[in-house]
Amino acid sequence: MIREDYKNYMFNDSDFLPDDYKCADEEKAKLIKILVVMITSDMKMALSKIVPENNPEFWLIDRLLEKDEIRFMLSFKKKRTVKLTKYELAQRNNMTPDEAEAMAEKIAGIGLLEFDRDNSAHHKQYFVPQWVVGSGEYMMMNGKLLEKHPEVATFFNYASSVPVGKIAHMVPPGGGGIGMHVIPVEKAIEANSKAVSLEKLSYWLKKYDKICADICSCRRQQTIRGEGDGNVEDYYCLAVGDMAEYIVESHKDAHYITYDEAMEILQNAEEKGYVHQITNLDGEDKIVGICNCNTSTCNALRTSQLFNTPNLSASAYRAHVNPDNCVGCGKCVEICPVGAAKLGQKLCLKDGESQTYCCSGLYRTRETRPL
Repeated sequence: MIREDYKNYMFNDSDFLPDDYKCADEEKAKLIKILVVMITSDMKMALSKIVPENNPEFWLIDRLLEKDEIRFMLSFKKKRTVKLTKYELAQRNNMTPDEAEAMAEKIAGIGLLEFDRDNSAHHKQYFVPQWVVGSGEYMMMNGKLLEKHPEVATFFNYASSVPVGKIAHMVPPGGGGIGMHVIPVEKAIEANSKAVSLEKLSYWLKKYDKICADICSCRRQQTIRGEGDGNVEDYYCLAVGDMAEYIVESHKDAHYITYDEAMEILQNAEEKGYVHQITNLDGEDKIVGICNCNTSTCNALRTSQLFNTPNLSASAYRAHVNPDNCVGCGKCVEICPVGAAKLGQKLCLKDGESQTYCCSGLYRTRETRPL
C-alpha cells in the first residue's frame, strides 16, 4: 500500500515504502541522519535536520553501509564541493593511504562516492555526489547491487520526484539547474541539464578522450518497479571524460566505446524519437554524459509532466505549425516526446487565461474564465 504522504507521486504497491522502518542501532541511526542532512535535496529536511527513519534516504544508507563507512563519508563534510585524494582521506580518518583508498573504492563501487581527475596533477580525487543526478543513477547501473537490494529502484524514483515536487512551482525559467533544455553549442552552458539535437552531439563527444555506454538507469528502474513500457533495457546512455572512467572503473554495467560507436547509438535513438539530454554539473563548456530519453520511462520528463512544470523540460527551440497547411492529421501529437502538442483541446491556466491548442499548441486566446 502506498503511504499517504506519497500518494501524489509516482509510486505503486510494489515499491518499498515501509511505515514503521526502524534502525536497530541507535548510534548508527544518529550517523545516518547527519549524512542524510549533508546530502539531501529536500530543503525542509536539510533545514530542520529532522530525518524520519521511514524516509527512503534514511533506510537506503542503513541497508547499504556499515557504521565505519558512514563515518568515512561524513569526513568529507560537504557533498560535491569537497574533493579528497586517498592521502587526504587517510589523514581525516586515521588510516593508511591504502586503507583509505580501499574504503573509498568500495563505497564508489556501490555508487555512493564518485571520483574524477579535475585537478592540475590529474590525481584521482573522491567526493560525495548528490542523489540525482548522481548516486541514484550510479546505483541503478550496478546490477549486482540491485539483485541484493531491488528497493534501490524505489529510492531512485523517490529522489527523482519527491524533493523536486516540493519546489516545482518555484523552478525559474531555464530550470535553475534542474531539468532538460535545448541550446545551440555555440553558447556556453550553465549548470543545467539540457536536451540537444543530434547534429550538436558530435561537438561534445569530440571534446573528450573517453566515452562509455552504460545501462539506462531510468528504464531499469521502471522495469524493476513493474512500470516498464516494453522498452528493452540496453546501453542507451553515454558518459564522457572522467565520468566515463568512474562508471567503468567502479564496475557499473558499462563499457568503453569509440566515437563512431557512440554516434551509432545516438543515431538509433534519434530514429526511435528519443530525447537527447546532456547533463552538466561541473561548470561552463563541460558535460558528464548524454542520455537518450523515452518519455514514459525518463525520470526527468515524467517529473516535469507530473507537476506541470515546463521549466523543468523547456526548450530553446519551438516547433510552429503553419495553419494554412495543417490538415489535423495528428502526427505532431503522436511524435511529441513530452505531450505538449494537442488537437482541439482547450485548457484553463492558473490565472484564468484560456489556452486553445491546435496541433502544436500555437494558438492562445486571452479569454478569462469566471472564478
